[in-house]
Amino acid sequence: MTDLLFKCYSLSVSQRISTTVLQRVIVLVFPLLVIGFFGLNVVLNNRGSTPKDAVLGLGKVESRESLVSGERSSEVSNKISPMISSINRPERSSLSYQESWNTVALESLFHSLDPDLLSKLSEQDRIQLKDYLGHLESSKRMDQPWLCWNGDVKETKLAIYYEIEKLSGLSGGGYEILANQFQPKERWTKTATDGFSFAAQGDASIITWSIVPDGSSIPGLTNQSAAGSNFRAWMASVYGGSVNGSASDQPWFQIFESAFEEMAGTCGLTLVYEPMDDGVRVDSLNPGKLGIRGDIRIAARELDGNSGNLAIAFPPDHGDMIFDSSDGIFQITSGSSIRLFNTVTHELGHSLGLAHVCPINQTKLLEPSLTTSFRGPQFDEFQSLQRLYGDRFELHGDFRDNDTVQAAKLIELVEGSRVNFVRLSIDDNSDQDFYRFEGLVGQTLNVEVVPGEGSYLEGGEADSGCSQGIRFNSAEVHDLSVQILAEDGETIIFQSASGDLGESERIEQFRLPTTGSFYLRVSGDQTNAAQIYGLGVELTARVPAPQLELFGHRIIEESGSIKNGRLDPGETIRLAIEIRNRGELGSGLLTTNILLSDNAVLFNKSSPSRLEPGEIGVIEIVVGTTGNCGEFLTLSLKIEGESGELLQENLGFEAGVLTRPVVFDVDFENLNGLPGAWNSDISGSGEEWDVVSSRWDSPIQSAFAPGRDSSGEASLLSPVFELASSGGSLSFSHLYRLEPGFDGAVLEVSRDGGEWVDLLIDPSVITIGGYNRSIREGFGSAIMGQQAWSGILEVFTPVSVKLPVEWAGEMLQFRWRVVHDASSALGGWWIDNVKMEMLAEDCEPHRPEVTLTLKNGELDENYPDSPATLALETNLPLVSSLSIPLEVLGSATFLEDYVINLQAVLPAGEVFHEIPVRVIPDFITEDTETVLIQIPSGDSAFVEGESFSVPLMISDLLNINTWSNLFFGDKVNLLADSDGDGFDELSEYLLGTNPSLVSDKSAFKLVARNEKYIWPIGNLPNRPDATLEIESSSDLENWELVQVVRVPEGLEITPKRPKSYFRIKFSLN
Repeated sequence: MTDLLFKCYSLSVSQRISTTVLQRVIVLVFPLLVIGFFGLNVVLNNRGSTPKDAVLGLGKVESRESLVSGERSSEVSNKISPMISSINRPERSSLSYQESWNTVALESLFHSLDPDLLSKLSEQDRIQLKDYLGHLESSKRMDQPWLCWNGDVKETKLAIYYEIEKLSGLSGGGYEILANQFQPKERWTKTATDGFSFAAQGDASIITWSIVPDGSSIPGLTNQSAAGSNFRAWMASVYGGSVNGSASDQPWFQIFESAFEEMAGTCGLTLVYEPMDDGVRVDSLNPGKLGIRGDIRIAARELDGNSGNLAIAFPPDHGDMIFDSSDGIFQITSGSSIRLFNTVTHELGHSLGLAHVCPINQTKLLEPSLTTSFRGPQFDEFQSLQRLYGDRFELHGDFRDNDTVQAAKLIELVEGSRVNFVRLSIDDNSDQDFYRFEGLVGQTLNVEVVPGEGSYLEGGEADSGCSQGIRFNSAEVHDLSVQILAEDGETIIFQSASGDLGESERIEQFRLPTTGSFYLRVSGDQTNAAQIYGLGVELTARVPAPQLELFGHRIIEESGSIKNGRLDPGETIRLAIEIRNRGELGSGLLTTNILLSDNAVLFNKSSPSRLEPGEIGVIEIVVGTTGNCGEFLTLSLKIEGESGELLQENLGFEAGVLTRPVVFDVDFENLNGLPGAWNSDISGSGEEWDVVSSRWDSPIQSAFAPGRDSSGEASLLSPVFELASSGGSLSFSHLYRLEPGFDGAVLEVSRDGGEWVDLLIDPSVITIGGYNRSIREGFGSAIMGQQAWSGILEVFTPVSVKLPVEWAGEMLQFRWRVVHDASSALGGWWIDNVKMEMLAEDCEPHRPEVTLTLKNGELDENYPDSPATLALETNLPLVSSLSIPLEVLGSATFLEDYVINLQAVLPAGEVFHEIPVRVIPDFITEDTETVLIQIPSGDSAFVEGESFSVPLMISDLLNINTWSNLFFGDKVNLLADSDGDGFDELSEYLLGTNPSLVSDKSAFKLVARNEKYIWPIGNLPNRPDATLEIESSSDLENWELVQVVRVPEGLEITPKRPKSYFRIKFSLN
């Protein structure tokens, strides 16, 4: 149409034009003169035009001053850098008559733009604007450029260029409503793999990409001649690797590969790396060929340095990308090279057919300016690219769509597990998506189709620049519906279309009528635009069946004295895990298995054996951790029933909370001087530290102090900070050129405002990359005789210093001190990437609560073989043994009146430990003595519980007289039987029974055991003044003593003959 316009005007000049032709001229020209580019918009949006190329580009939003050296004024930073391929345009003086007419027409178009906006442009901006309009008009579509700007460009300038993009047709139009930011040519129509096949809107395509060899001829910006690509050399300088080796083996290749993979993942595209590239000139006349070169070719050269343009890209079917190898922003590789990655994905968006999109609010990848607010394509790119190429399920197996039953995408469903697919789409008014799945009769199906992902601003009116937008509701493009089709792919057995525009469609608990294949069909309405949707599908078990689910879990008991509801290092917890049977059938017999990480100890567990429908069961687990602060205890739970696995869940519990707060992390980028709170201090001839770009580790700046040829020093001082509870680490990289052995550099620290001391020679500090030599004496150096960094280190080398925990809570400050002697000087000391990272532990020390109680017994000198037993207890078993030094008090004397092991140890894995306390009979009447045994307080390893002490009393040893007085008040006839129980007083004295209580008497019976007899009389008292003997006889006439031994049950008797009579003999000594 542009050519037709020129031809018609030429005929009218030569007066060889008919009235009809003249009318055509008036129709075409007049709107141009009156409404500016609206007429041109109609012309350039003709979809039947020949495939063209247009140059697209990306500018960065960060304002980077002095990226290499020097400063840049705001006027220069706002300068337009048009991204135009190398084209030799004729001078105005040599224009033809037809071209002269175009010049006049363009002048009119220029003045038809918003006069208010034009009046705010500088004279230079107005000249550049006219040049840009002239280039748009004089170039064919493939040479019409996109201009992309820095974030600091004036809003007025952005507004008028945005108006031109809209009115000239560079932007496809209409995307304010449907959120599709297309170039007029839109998508690829021919590729090396597909040829002209799969070229229609919504078709899934295969596009190849390759790396142009260095030296290949590539175009540039306005007035730039063709130059050789230096992409490989540029990448090697930033990331290392080989210039000539296989590109796929280079360290930078993964960035590009992942960028292409991520963009391919947004839609139905397959982007395939082509390892071959023959190096022919980069232009639209050299399309991709399999095994020769890619459809999209990647190259680099100097464009405009740090002036704003990062790269240029050509639209389909050209698609090549050229990066600015002279722009310092790509030297910044932090954030996994997010700047390069987002530039690649942005330019790839242009190569695939996307135009710039507004407003600039860091929410969309194709905004005109680079952002690091996110990584890679966002929802808006999914929306637009799926309009062009369909969604990722269009390309599957041998199929390029899933628009029919025959091409249905297979989705594999696992009973009881929901699958979710996000960002699928209906890409126009005729698209429909088919999915096939297998099911069993009686299974129930749940389906959910959720349109869009909320609302956001996109596009905007022409007079709003790129700062405003129209709210686009991504859920309200199509009114979606979903159907279940039978195995024949035609019979609709259930459907949902009840939701209004923007609402989800759901099918719930649909029972499959047969076993076999079924289909889901998602359809839209007659809107010719893309509708993104999410698809959720769940196939539940045939009813009735048990279905177990994790209902919840909580810590119900802790061994630590601080009950904070979490796991701490060294602590044991009792964990309750709730399991619910949401099925319609009982579970049957259940088997529960627990697997733990290596830093965990399982003490015991209990679990339900069966769960009825709707029943909630509790699995109780007692588990402890041996891990350090911040480590995770992981627990894998697996429950099996009679029919197989019913539940598997993984749970994780962090031992306390471990954080790594960063005090400072400085790479000295984007600075005109030292960062805030950093200072420089000098003495003698020393020169202040400054930020320079002469050398750097992370591009493109570092801190630097120059060498001096006379005595002096310069110190770089860090901010003051308080060291966290667990210490921390200081790291930096440095490079130095210091006169070996004469000039040197040291790292010093001031603690709590004290004197500066050398940090690296402190024995408690762990250092990597320490000093390399000592400084010679006698030449005026302030650090002579000390170790230091000295000599020449040409490569930035890391240094790390681990600070001791003992310094926690102190106020610290570092200084990097370079000291010169009175002789010659070299370059100086460069410091970069300075980071102070602390280690802060929010972990409670494990101090279990320990109790001490009397389990049984008493202390009685009459019963020395019967100890008092104490119980040392914790509420839960411990992962490590616990030593508890017991304390004793009271009137009784330890080791004279009683004995106890005061170094009690509660074994690991136990909750209970018995401690015997034994009396020592002394045959001295001392009345009642007291003993107090207790757990000490204030120990760092444990806390005393509510019951932490046990009082005991020691009863004196009785003799026959004190015994008689105790029971009768005076001496008594020892052969009498006061209570009439058959035992006289002497026998009751020796047997330890109550002589006044008839029911308290001993029974004489024998129990045979291993050719011996046991008289189970229990524990007998200690009676030094009386004797109990047992005699045996075979004829009841001749008696002899037998061996008798005290045992816990009573007395053990050893007979002398197989058959014997026994008699007990009580006597007073």
